[in-house]
Amino acid sequence: MTRLGTRRAPLTLIAPILLVFMLAISAVGQTVSPPIAEYRGKASGMVELRNDGDFPLAAIMEVKGFNVDEKGVLLYTALDPKIEVEFGASSFVIPPHQSHFVFYKTKSELPQYWFAFLTTLTRANADKHQMKVNFILPHVVYVYQKPKLKRADVNVSLLSGEDGALKLQIENKSEKLGRVQSVETHGFEKELMLGGVPIFPAKQRFVEFSPGQHNSKAKVEVVFEDGFTITVPVS
Repeated sequence: MTRLGTRRAPLTLIAPILLVFMLAISAVGQTVSPPIAEYRGKASGMVELRNDGDFPLAAIMEVKGFNVDEKGVLLYTALDPKIEVEFGASSFVIPPHQSHFVFYKTKSELPQYWFAFLTTLTRANADKHQMKVNFILPHVVYVYQKPKLKRADVNVSLLSGEDGALKLQIENKSEKLGRVQSVETHGFEKELMLGGVPIFPAKQRFVEFSPGQHNSKAKVEVVFEDGFTITVPVS
């Protein structure tokens, strides 16, 4: 098993619905670290749930599968029965200003797979007359196949979007799981560096952005985590 790393900051890598949850949690002092973890072969890792509030939190953790469509919209599903995830207690209490660590490991006959830990947090021992508010913290896990994604596995094209925006079309022609590390614009009114996105097997992904006017040398660079870059000139 090769660990590719964990991610703390780039929430743009998480589908928009997860971003909403993370912003809600951050506002009241609860965090998950890392929000995303990546492995190659199989996963053996840890997630930290931090309670920076002044009250204990009751936590319930579950494992879900998920799908992401070509626009980045996420839909949770039941975990694929071919994926085994082992971890400790699924319910626990996090005292104020403390962390709770959950260790996990996985195995599967699938060459690549992905899933999410969803932890629902509620104030423990809350007054029964008070409204209960639940928050959900996601920890997303990607387990990559051993062979890396190659340049020949991917097609990238640049399309016109609405209101002057540009739409990047990224097509994964292979059965491998990959990731775009970043999308960078050069020669535009706005020099942008966009966070990465997963590229699922035999799927395509659209990334829309508005960099403004461009000059004759304008281009978009798509940097892949597996060590290659595709440059798309702007016609």
